[in-house]
Amino acid sequence: MRPARSLALGALLAAATPPVTAQSLAWKGFELKWDGLARQEWTDELAFQPTPDRWMLQLRPAIEFGNEKIHLGVGGDFIYSQDKNDDPTPVVMRDNYKSRDARVDLAFLRLEPASWLRLEGGRFEMPLPVTEMIWDRDLRAQGGAATIAWTNEQGEPRLALTGVWTKGSHVFDDEDTTLAAGSATLTLRSSPMTRFELTGAYLKFGGLDSLPPMLRRQNTRVAGALVEEYEVVDLLARFRHEGAVMTQLVAEYCWNTRVDQDKKGVWLAAIFGSTVSARARLEYSYAYVERDATLGAYSTDDFLWTTAWEHHKGDLGFRASRKASLHVVGQVQRFLSAATQAEREKWYTRWRVELRTQN
Repeated sequence: MRPARSLALGALLAAATPPVTAQSLAWKGFELKWDGLARQEWTDELAFQPTPDRWMLQLRPAIEFGNEKIHLGVGGDFIYSQDKNDDPTPVVMRDNYKSRDARVDLAFLRLEPASWLRLEGGRFEMPLPVTEMIWDRDLRAQGGAATIAWTNEQGEPRLALTGVWTKGSHVFDDEDTTLAAGSATLTLRSSPMTRFELTGAYLKFGGLDSLPPMLRRQNTRVAGALVEEYEVVDLLARFRHEGAVMTQLVAEYCWNTRVDQDKKGVWLAAIFGSTVSARARLEYSYAYVERDATLGAYSTDDFLWTTAWEHHKGDLGFRASRKASLHVVGQVQRFLSAATQAEREKWYTRWRVELRTQN
């Protein structure tokens, strides 16, 4: 989004570390990574804003290199869609991407000077282990992060503490909006194949006056301006079992500590199977997110609303090849803060067919 600033942050972090010779990095060399998406979607039309059927193509290549102590990476995001979602600028932007765009997606430096310490700077994937109720996985953190981890005798994590500070992390211009956040994750294992994770996180959003009107979305507004503060506590439990059928269960609950009403959110998910190690994968998710449970600018754009909504979603995926899978996604959702009771009870549907690839 703002590659110059991302690269500058990475350069500053590099300057603060001991020099590393080219020979010490050469053994790993360059690694090319990429993921791609081809999507066709059909969405019910809203009475107050058209939501046309559309297709979209996306490719995100990245080059990374380093060793066990230092790791650098840079990547791009190339998108072309049937629609042009930012021309003219809509009153509410429902997507967390520009539908015809080419930009820097990743530009980071990661240091692991010890087995228990990890540092990141630049523009990188969000390290907080929260769901998309809080942070859309397609958005990047832009700033710095640190993780301290305690491991068991086998080197597996038992307790991890993560701190993150970001500024201007959206695809659209949010240059002065900040996030200061921290999390603690406790990992328990009942067997080598089964683990249970408990995470507590705290997120404080700042600089909200600079957030563009189209990203203020369903959060409480007066004369177009956000009037609430967003300091969110998030509790998350994950169960994972790597048996004959890969299984993952997720339960998340959040609340905004700065408001007295419309402040809670719930996210539940169950995933069975895999398109990597098996032939098929089935995912179901349910969410109920009140208007001011979190800052809607950064939560998932997979639905018509980012807060003030209830949804059910099913995703059935089939392995097409070693690097590709085909998915059929169906979802229904309703707007909890619609003007009338009839509108609040109306369920909208969205269908998607997606081909996902990665190496």
